[in-house]
Amino acid sequence: MSSRAVRRALKERGYDDMAETTALIEKQVCEMESEKDRGSTEPVNMFDLLGGDAAETSESEGSVEGSVEAVVEEVEPKQEAKPAKTKKTKRGKNKKSKGKGKEKADDMSMAEFEAHLKKHDAELPQVETKKAQGAAGRGAALGVELTAEQQQNRALLVVDAKQLDAEAEIKRLFGSAAVQNAGQGRRGMPRGLAVRKRLALSHPKATWPPMNAPGIEMQQVGVDEETGGHVFAVEHTERFRSVQIDFLSAVMTNDADAIAGLAYHHPYHVDALLQLSEILKQTGGDFIEAGTLVERALYAFECGFASRFSITNGLGRLDFRRIESRGLFLALFRHMQFLARRGCWRTAFEVNKALLALDPVRDPYGALLTLDFHALKSRRYEYVRRMSTEWTWSRIDLLPGWAYSRALAEFMLERNGAERSTDLLVEAILVFPSVVPVLWSRAGLEMDAAVTDHPYFQNVQIASESGMTHMQLLEQLFVERSSALFRTPEVGRWLQEGLLLALEQIELGGRTASDIKCSESVVQRRREAERLNSYVVPERISRHVLVSDMDALKAGLPESVRLATSYAFDPLPPVDDINVYNEVMGGRMVFETMPGAFGADLGDLEALGDLDGLDGDATAVQGLLMRIQNLLGGGELEADPGTSSDESDFGADEQEA
Repeated sequence: MSSRAVRRALKERGYDDMAETTALIEKQVCEMESEKDRGSTEPVNMFDLLGGDAAETSESEGSVEGSVEAVVEEVEPKQEAKPAKTKKTKRGKNKKSKGKGKEKADDMSMAEFEAHLKKHDAELPQVETKKAQGAAGRGAALGVELTAEQQQNRALLVVDAKQLDAEAEIKRLFGSAAVQNAGQGRRGMPRGLAVRKRLALSHPKATWPPMNAPGIEMQQVGVDEETGGHVFAVEHTERFRSVQIDFLSAVMTNDADAIAGLAYHHPYHVDALLQLSEILKQTGGDFIEAGTLVERALYAFECGFASRFSITNGLGRLDFRRIESRGLFLALFRHMQFLARRGCWRTAFEVNKALLALDPVRDPYGALLTLDFHALKSRRYEYVRRMSTEWTWSRIDLLPGWAYSRALAEFMLERNGAERSTDLLVEAILVFPSVVPVLWSRAGLEMDAAVTDHPYFQNVQIASESGMTHMQLLEQLFVERSSALFRTPEVGRWLQEGLLLALEQIELGGRTASDIKCSESVVQRRREAERLNSYVVPERISRHVLVSDMDALKAGLPESVRLATSYAFDPLPPVDDINVYNEVMGGRMVFETMPGAFGADLGDLEALGDLDGLDGDATAVQGLLMRIQNLLGGGELEADPGTSSDESDFGADEQEA
């Protein structure tokens, strides 16, 4: 029997993790050989090594020792050949033993091999069982005892560190020339500039200023009993606090030049970098330089991470109430946005999970509202399915985006027989009917007048209210972000089919959950969703709208949020804010509007005074940007190789796949 047949038989029986099995065998062989006399040639039963005590193995298993040794020797020829390069006698011995084992394997028939494997099935644990036990015990290995529910939710937050490299993703999408043309490659790098070590989130460039001390420290302060994660607190050093006071003074006096100068002298001051990034994005549209500033802020945070804090294992938690910690939340959200603009959807998806893991229960930046979109864009359809059914730390079933995204993910997985996806689509339409008119319109689908005039599909609006309800904001966020995913012809036909099936379950003239004929679970979800038709909008939803670059939705926020001053380095601080600088500044954390403030427009630049005698808002913007780039050492940057369109041939990619 050939070695390939042996491997195939082992794989069918569950012994497919050969690398792990071989490593275990080698370790135990070394331990046993160290206790034996070097001259002993007694053969070792490899299944005894895996199964435990050799004394418990029956004598009838001795006949399979040669075949097992042959399988192991087939797996590890390179490991034996390495020490054989220096001694010819040893090389010959290895070849002879290898050949001998091969002859035994060749002489054995498949039926005999299967019979021997069946004898060992009862004693050897299955590989999948080992993997499941290992996954369940991973929390204990990390120093945390997790319940089954906590482990289930944590598994959905684990970040694949290999997929956090945006440059690698650009190379896969556009080729290595795209990275070099964008100034990201190593070719043409000035001599004498060392390549810095890459961290999980940030990939520092050789042209960045040296990192002496980030000014940020992290301490573990406890354990989150609800999620089982480690809770950490970010702290500013004494020198960082003095610089922070200068930064706040510059913000209070609307001095953008002072902020740029502070960032020049303190190139890793995270709040100044985040504020400047937003100024560049809002006033000049320099998204490449703005994204670089955000990545530099992430680099400063990572250099200050505690040794036990991991951004990838799904267990690191931060207290959002503390102003020192809030910068990391914002930096991750903005980094995710810039990655999406470049078309790095898989990297953005992993960063999205890292953001949610910092505070998965309260979710202060609404990371769940973008996670389904990034999962679909990166074609993680199975993840959408798992997240929709296994996530228990928040009511994901009351988010309209996840209801429609789950149906679409199921449709992409089925392709041929789209039965389950159609049922999920009908449920989504029945639970969130007011999405239908907006989504169908944005997807370019025709809708019958019977649907548009049906009261079940119309929003409840109070004339005296100028803003949007909680449910309207959720629906508009989903449609604005994800409508492009529903524009392919096959998805359009599927949507129309689901709408017709949903209409059959709605009574004529019906408006509420009691007017639909479906399962009790769907009726109950509809009743709970109707409660979100309230003008009381959670703080996290308002904050998400502010940082999502959707200006049309900002007008729909509650009046208290619209009139409040909110700044780019700390948008919409929480009500239970823990801010050490309130005391330092004597409680004077009341600022005037300046560039980088949410809601600021070009007219706000008049507060900056005469910029080198330049007239006009556009000229003032150009002068400000030129000085900021000169202070930061920036110049003209080449165009990014990615795409800023959310419609980047989603359906075309699927058809090619």
